[in-house]
Amino acid sequence: MARSTLLRALSFRTTPVTLLTLITYLSISFALLWVHLVPPNVASNAELAAWDIDLPQAWADLQEITKEYRPYNARRNDEVREYLLAQIQAILKRNKDRGYDGSVEVIDDLETNVLFPGEAKDGLTVYYEGTNIIVHVHGSNPELSPVLINAHYDSVSTGYGATDDGKAVVSVLQVINAFTSPKRAGDKQIKRGLIALLNNGEEDYLNGARAYAVHPIANRSHTFLNLEGAGAGGRATLFRSTDTEVTRFYKQSKRPFGMIISGDGFKRGLVKSQTDYKVFVENLGMRGLDVAFWQPRSRYHTEDDDVRHTSRESLWHMLGSSLETIEAMTSDTSKQFDREGENPAGTGSDAVWFDFLGRVFAVFKLHTLFALTITLIVVPFVVFAFTIYGLAAASKLYYFSNTPLHPAPPPNSSKPTTTRGWRGLFRFPVAFVVASGATIGLAYLLEKINPMIAYSHQLSVYAMFISAWWSLLWFVMRGADAIRPTALGRGYAFLEQWLFWWAVMIFVAITINVQKLGSGYFVMFIYAGITLSAWISLLELAALPKKQYPGTTALGNGYTSDHDGHSIIAPSDAPHDASDDDHDPDESTPLFRGRDRPRTFHGYTRTNIGTTPMHTPSPSPPPSITSESDIYPGEQPWSSHLPPYTWLLQHLLSLPIPTIFTGSIMLFVSSALSQTGADGSNMLTVYLSMAILSIIFLLPATPFFHRISHKLTIIIFAAFIITLIFNLRAFPFNRSDRLKVYFQQSWTLTPGDDQGKAATHLVAHPDFIEKIVRDYIPSARNQLITAAEDPVRKGLTRVTWPGIPPNPAPETKIGEVMQVEVVPRKELGVGMMGVKVTARESRACRIDVLGEGKVGNVTVARGGAEGVKWLGDPGGPVKQVRLWRRSWEVEDKWDVRMRVVEPENEGEGSKSETAGLKLKVTCLWSDANHVEFAIPALNEVMKFLPEWAVVSKLSDGLVEGEWVGEVPMGV
Repeated sequence: MARSTLLRALSFRTTPVTLLTLITYLSISFALLWVHLVPPNVASNAELAAWDIDLPQAWADLQEITKEYRPYNARRNDEVREYLLAQIQAILKRNKDRGYDGSVEVIDDLETNVLFPGEAKDGLTVYYEGTNIIVHVHGSNPELSPVLINAHYDSVSTGYGATDDGKAVVSVLQVINAFTSPKRAGDKQIKRGLIALLNNGEEDYLNGARAYAVHPIANRSHTFLNLEGAGAGGRATLFRSTDTEVTRFYKQSKRPFGMIISGDGFKRGLVKSQTDYKVFVENLGMRGLDVAFWQPRSRYHTEDDDVRHTSRESLWHMLGSSLETIEAMTSDTSKQFDREGENPAGTGSDAVWFDFLGRVFAVFKLHTLFALTITLIVVPFVVFAFTIYGLAAASKLYYFSNTPLHPAPPPNSSKPTTTRGWRGLFRFPVAFVVASGATIGLAYLLEKINPMIAYSHQLSVYAMFISAWWSLLWFVMRGADAIRPTALGRGYAFLEQWLFWWAVMIFVAITINVQKLGSGYFVMFIYAGITLSAWISLLELAALPKKQYPGTTALGNGYTSDHDGHSIIAPSDAPHDASDDDHDPDESTPLFRGRDRPRTFHGYTRTNIGTTPMHTPSPSPPPSITSESDIYPGEQPWSSHLPPYTWLLQHLLSLPIPTIFTGSIMLFVSSALSQTGADGSNMLTVYLSMAILSIIFLLPATPFFHRISHKLTIIIFAAFIITLIFNLRAFPFNRSDRLKVYFQQSWTLTPGDDQGKAATHLVAHPDFIEKIVRDYIPSARNQLITAAEDPVRKGLTRVTWPGIPPNPAPETKIGEVMQVEVVPRKELGVGMMGVKVTARESRACRIDVLGEGKVGNVTVARGGAEGVKWLGDPGGPVKQVRLWRRSWEVEDKWDVRMRVVEPENEGEGSKSETAGLKLKVTCLWSDANHVEFAIPALNEVMKFLPEWAVVSKLSDGLVEGEWVGEVPMGV
């Protein structure tokens, strides 16, 4: 009785399968959500003391620098810079007084000026005057190159920048503190030096990093750690890495977080924004890491990126990881990053990396992943071939068989006449196609009806996809099993899944070898679990008796064989009491039902066929045979020989580990993509990605679905109905996840005009922006409003109306706010043209060449500025020149000279004396700290937007003052 109870409790039946599957998915989902949403606790006081850092001071520094907006083009930027310099000096003085005896150099860089080209397709050249802060902590071994740690201290004009990039900045301050601690004095001084860079102007085309790239100290370091923020809280993730060797340093982090998928996203161009990592790698040839906060994106570049929306735990996750990574990098005494020759940083290998539940971090070479992938493609295929051959040779390959039973049951019997080994072959493919097709259809439906719902409810979208796929697949699998029961259903599903993932593995191998992408690493774990489970389904067949064929000879032990040695199974013609089959066994139930002969296989007995007399069976049945209750209702009688507990091993192999990897990718991808619709991204791509990942999340469990309780599926189906209705009808934004509305005001300045001509622009998702402007913005009421696709942010709509004129330079006449002087011809060479530009309360302007005209050979000079250094090649023809200066003085003018690029088939000097080009000079104002006076239109928008919307900057300038005129060439 005890054995029978245990058998039922753990065998492949409804209750144990349902409970174990439910517990597995619930526990894994909870663990993944916890890791995803909750940053680790702050370290103990003992650990903080061991690092000799001051976390409360770091938090106070973060509060100070995020009091106001601090873009490069705002006076608050200079105040923050002075504060950071003072904090650095205070840290170094305090540590020196406490006993640190190492050499530290502080570089207050107010001299580096850089001129560099943009992307070739942009036709852009940028002139920038740097204001970086550089701290060089010398190492004990001067032959080893120092390590660079970088953060940028500017913010965008509409964001306080607590995460982008305030937490990184205060982390760098504490890294300086930790590595100049008295605990690092004497022989405990770091081996490699440390260069801490706080750059300015990252938000404006990575200008600060480019200024650092032409500084003499830049060539000393070969490895780097860049700290960034593209979200507003949570954990900092390893966003991308140059190679395997440098990624291993991050492995020292106690709470690692990240996966190669983000790096591949940058590599494939799926992520449009850039970080200073780009400059360090492409311009300086360095090797390093990009660590960044990455969600929620709805707060990125908005006023919600403040201290209130972050936490000390989040700060510690970045700071703690940085300390541990820099410790590993500065302790490395190998020469792998200090080679001589053309590439002094050496050459690394492509890397694959991922964390496991935020605790364990794996990193290995992409080539290793390729080798493992090829091995897993070839070896299981060979093993399966030999296993199937062995089973077929032993006449135990019940799959794909329909062997007749001899002698056949009586005509009026309900007993099966064959092994029924084909039954269940098509169930999984049909169920998979039906469920997956419907789930993909839901993605299209969602994008059509309520495309932005994932912006604030990505978990409800996942719940809809998961519950839909579960319900439909269960219906097909369970329905087929009810109509045509089979003991081979689980095995067929595993074998067919193995073939599916085998094909996917081939695709993964191609992407690794051709495109150098490692994002398919998780497929390897799914495939491994499914492969082992499918192999177990084959090995189970070894426990079955040989299949039966007519014309056999006796083998003994109750089996017979034909002349080829195959065994047979014959139906019993012995009378029996039908009531024996109608109740569960108890203490009074005989071990063998019937009269004289022991029976197995639900009414079948071992017998001889042909001329050979019957061999008397042994008095005891095989150990695996207990009673007819071992056979699941309606399944083949021979299934009582199958081991009852192997499904537990298959469940363990195929579900937990693959589901953890898939689930972590689901959360990462949806958090990265679900709010990009506000930037103009196609939401169908987002929903298709979420739907496919939802399918993969459940796919390993499908071999068990036909044993899952209908009661659980009814609950899940009800969840599908609820989430479907919610996702189609719910409003997609709320106070925590606000829709980004991009602001800009253009301002045409005409001499003699008291106000200029202003136009206010709001850009956002086309389904909402016109309603926002018409229903919420007072100055747009009764005004002519135009709406058109935005020329910069594709997929979004730009709504324009006159708005309230700006006043960025109080007590200044409109005609004097910006000044443009055409350089006289006599000062120019042949084919040259020039303008001098300045503006009040602004240190950013740009020059656009209108029409078909193009210029080249751009040079920029300004007042007392030092010499300009080129970064990279000057590039091709220029359509735009961006200008940035460190001074606020209106007298410090940009003096820009350009050579006109002649049209094809026209030689130099072919233009007349009066020939020239039409230029548009635009100066930018970006200070939103006093918008009620300087930019009242922005103040109005911020005040009257609905609570579910928030302002972000459209471009570098919140206000863009424009001057248009023709500039002649010199002769």
